[in-house]
Amino acid sequence: MNAKEAVRLFSSQRAIGKTGKYLTLVAFISACGAGVIYREWLKLQKAVHFKTDSVPDKHAKSYIYITSESTDDLVTQVKKNVHWNLAVLEHFLEDRGIGWLPFERRIDDPWRLLRRAQSKNRCDRLAAVSALASKHHWNDSEYRAVAQACDQRTLIGLARSHDVDFRFFLPPPPPPVQASEETLQDALCDLVGSLPRSNIDKCTEFFTTKAMREGHHAVAADHQSGALVFGGTPFSFVTGLSRQPQETQEMNYLLALLSHSEVLSHCVSIVENGGLPVLMRCYLERGSSKKMQCHIAHIIANLSVHEKLHNCIVQAGWVTVLAKWMKSNVTPLASHAARALANLDRDSCKEKYDDGVYVLHPQTRKRAAYEADVVFVHGLMGGAFHTWRQQDQNSKREKAPSKNGVTSNGKPSKTASMIPTKNVSKEKYTDCWPKSWLSEDIPHMRILTVSYESHITEWAAKCPYGSEKRSLGSRSAELLRKLHKAGVGERPIIWVTHSMGGLLVKQMLVDACDKPDFDQLIENSHGIVFFSTPHHGASLAAMSQQAQFLLYPTVEVKELTQGSQFLKNLHGRFRAFVQTYQIPVLSFGEKEPTNIGLSIKTFIVPKMSSHPGFGEYHTLDVNHLDICKPADRNSLLYVILVRFIMQNVTKALHKSLAEILTRDLFVDEAEELFYPLGFGFGE
Repeated sequence: MNAKEAVRLFSSQRAIGKTGKYLTLVAFISACGAGVIYREWLKLQKAVHFKTDSVPDKHAKSYIYITSESTDDLVTQVKKNVHWNLAVLEHFLEDRGIGWLPFERRIDDPWRLLRRAQSKNRCDRLAAVSALASKHHWNDSEYRAVAQACDQRTLIGLARSHDVDFRFFLPPPPPPVQASEETLQDALCDLVGSLPRSNIDKCTEFFTTKAMREGHHAVAADHQSGALVFGGTPFSFVTGLSRQPQETQEMNYLLALLSHSEVLSHCVSIVENGGLPVLMRCYLERGSSKKMQCHIAHIIANLSVHEKLHNCIVQAGWVTVLAKWMKSNVTPLASHAARALANLDRDSCKEKYDDGVYVLHPQTRKRAAYEADVVFVHGLMGGAFHTWRQQDQNSKREKAPSKNGVTSNGKPSKTASMIPTKNVSKEKYTDCWPKSWLSEDIPHMRILTVSYESHITEWAAKCPYGSEKRSLGSRSAELLRKLHKAGVGERPIIWVTHSMGGLLVKQMLVDACDKPDFDQLIENSHGIVFFSTPHHGASLAAMSQQAQFLLYPTVEVKELTQGSQFLKNLHGRFRAFVQTYQIPVLSFGEKEPTNIGLSIKTFIVPKMSSHPGFGEYHTLDVNHLDICKPADRNSLLYVILVRFIMQNVTKALHKSLAEILTRDLFVDEAEELFYPLGFGFGE
């Protein structure tokens, strides 16, 4: 609008009538909370003056005095200032919106994107959330306004978006202040004490009893009983020695809560008894302890499995914390947070991740479908994350193929050219190479890792009960159920295992053959990798059996005894399974003994046990612990593994495509045979 248009606008009684309508609209907008628009209108009113007494009749011209130096600059400034407020109003109006108003709109308007993110069309919602997450140039007020008006589904989608601006997330609400001003330890004690104590497993009861027994209330009762009083005078230094550190006591309460969070009914009890604010307080007051943060994130992830608790988790402010944790350099913390957000994100993620199943890649939303699943299963005394860390710099490394394609044995290698050579000197040490390296080399695949507790001796077990749950049969049934909920079996699968983890996968696959619900998992298993798997037993298990009265070996160690009839039967069934379904197998064996303590070195899994008797087999100059830890991305171990995954996934995809084309061809031929006149099956 230029100066001439402004004069024409206000030069008639009709223009004055329109002005009155706009004033009415502004009054309505200001009543809705857009007071800034009203203030800008007052500025415009001061700049434009009407001399109404000089108008003789309705057709005569009126006198207008423009006090602004430039009408164009004035109108531009007004439009710029009221733009955001009109967008706010449009968010709360009906579908007609306010597009009929004479104001220009930005393509990336925050409120338009937010309205699209709340659309009934799922594709529109996902696209709008992705567009919102890509904005990094808005003002702080725009981010805060969207954060305050953001619905639960959009907020979770933003938290699971890559490189999202954290100004979209409001700080979590402060925990309610109790009248008694109880300490954090008191709050944790009250929470654990309020949970059900009946119909729970022995381990949950053990952790609960331990937390309540070793809490500061119990210690204070011991002090008052006179146990630490000599001659009627208490000694403060003796009292201090008897007390556990405050963080240790709080950790015991978190371990008890973690055990309770594995039970559905107890998850509801945790939330109903104010567990979410208590955990938030623990996070705010103990934010420097990564170990405590991991336990808190683990508990929240377990609660997130149950959809009826999602609203409570979001309202307690945990989405903001989880989004922050997911960007952490601490792999367990980031993985717990990613699992929680994936369970909360029911709009783009249909899978559910139970306790012990983690996604290493992708941890954020991804539009493209996965081509395959790569599932990592650790072994005895291993873990979902630290088993797959990079080989330590001071340990002996297995040699990598040279640039001219020659292996450490001096033979030409076809695998040397499969993976591009990386500048290893510039790469930082990674504590989880599947997440750091494999996610870049095979980005089109989903990478999962599983976790289960395992020990050599019962003395080291966290819970002295429940040993029957640690047998291969029990673990197999539990893990099959969890992986099925995570969608494993819907696409090609490559299993990557270390030590006892290989036996667990073998047990799972042969067990799945007898269960119709897991037919897809069997048909989509297209490759298995064994890193020093004791197919015929392990020497360490034999040593433990010889010293069983001293070492008190666990159930899993007893199952690894050399010459075990159980392992013979399992391996026979697995061999038949591989031959029936023609599944490729890649195995690695250790060539270096492992130090088991007291300067004693031994081969944990000798070659005769690590070689399954079929498939591709390689021995490497590493010990049992380092055989699943490549020295770098150019190492022979890693190159062979990536080649194996890519080749077998490609074959699986080609096979699936061929089956689809064959099925379509069969349908076309059948239509021509039975419906020569052109009438199809559906007509």
